Amino acid sequence: MVRVLYALGAWLVTRDPSVFHGPDSESYLAPARELLSRGAFTLGGDPELKRTPGYPLLLLPGLWLGHPNLTVAALQIALSTATVWGVYAVASRALDDSRAAVTAAALYALEPLSVRYAAAVSSETLHTAMVVGALVLALGYLRDGRFAQILAATTLLAAAAYVRPAGYYLPFGLLLLLALLAMIARAWKRLPHVALSALAAGAVLLPWQLRNRALGFDGFSAITALNMYFYNGAAIRAAKEGKSYYEMQAAMGFNDDEAYLRIHPEQRTWRPGERFEHMRAEGARLVRENLPLYTRLHVAGMVRVLLDPAAIDLLKPYRLYPEQGGLLDRIVTHGVWDGLLYLFRTRPFAASWLIGLGIVLGVVYLLALRGLLVQRHFLEPSVILLVACIAYFVVIAGGPVAVSRFRHPAMPMLCVLAAAGIHAPWRRIRRTAAMRGSGGARPIGA
Repeated sequence: MVRVLYALGAWLVTRDPSVFHGPDSESYLAPARELLSRGAFTLGGDPELKRTPGYPLLLLPGLWLGHPNLTVAALQIALSTATVWGVYAVASRALDDSRAAVTAAALYALEPLSVRYAAAVSSETLHTAMVVGALVLALGYLRDGRFAQILAATTLLAAAAYVRPAGYYLPFGLLLLLALLAMIARAWKRLPHVALSALAAGAVLLPWQLRNRALGFDGFSAITALNMYFYNGAAIRAAKEGKSYYEMQAAMGFNDDEAYLRIHPEQRTWRPGERFEHMRAEGARLVRENLPLYTRLHVAGMVRVLLDPAAIDLLKPYRLYPEQGGLLDRIVTHGVWDGLLYLFRTRPFAASWLIGLGIVLGVVYLLALRGLLVQRHFLEPSVILLVACIAYFVVIAGGPVAVSRFRHPAMPMLCVLAAAGIHAPWRRIRRTAAMRGSGGARPIGA
């Protein structure tokens, strides 16, 4: 109901379906249209390299019916609601506490990012649903040791990379963590399970990698090359030359193929894959040669992902904040403090909203920290798995491109830890009562 009312409110206020679109929406819709009409994943008749086909496949029913916005909203609200159930299942398996599991689900039902993107033409909702589904299976494996569960979990995580390539390394990272936990517990029989699951995840990812290699790009998605060149590289050059971040992007030909080719005329005869390969190499060179500077930019992006409460994102569909307000440019160019002062001067309502949701997010983090520390949950393998997932999405999202929505797939796990923090005092009271009822002795299993 929360998701339906938020989306319906945006429609009633604006009467404009474009409020459910963001900067990336058309880049998913265009290849989806050609997939429907041509039966091939292309853009303008040429093979699409920037986007992977996972999310465009979800857009096909809406395009076929002629109502993409309504259909996508219905499908994604259903997926987001299923994710709420998934959060309950994750919390139930990780914490072994049904009341905490209900609380975790309730927290995620109200979580701002999941509400904001449930009806948006954006890949976050589908990707998060797949990640949570995989975690339900992985936690089942930690409890039961059934090979089918870890095989399904890692296969699903690998498939999720076709929706958002940022998850490309996640199945292998979690498998490495599971192998370490198995060795610590001397559960040697689980190591073959891990190895076979890694092979399965690789088998899911390999076909698209080979397809792109045949087109001149040796990677899973060319969006990584664009990010490396037009975001990381541009931020480094802007900082060194004392220019605006957005100005530097424009000077490098961002979102303007003709401007880019005027700077690199030799690439007019190159295949698109070869151009992307050049962008990735050039961006990586700038990062290597300016590693201390880029490290600061990357860490600043991680902090932004962690602390931005998504208040601005929530206001945009209601036209209470412009789609391009210039805030990110000021933050990357001049720092967070300058960006916040700019927001208070120009958009006081948005700034107030930011403070309110920031306080809420801070409380969630404090509860999550308490959930980790009380009763030493941080030593439990299931909780370690959740923390590792949160850390993965925060670290990989860092850099100048980082925005609050990149935290979206980490929020289900954060809600689980916050629920553990909420229920920790009650668990202690129940334990104390049980000890008193047994004459002071610790109850069995406590």
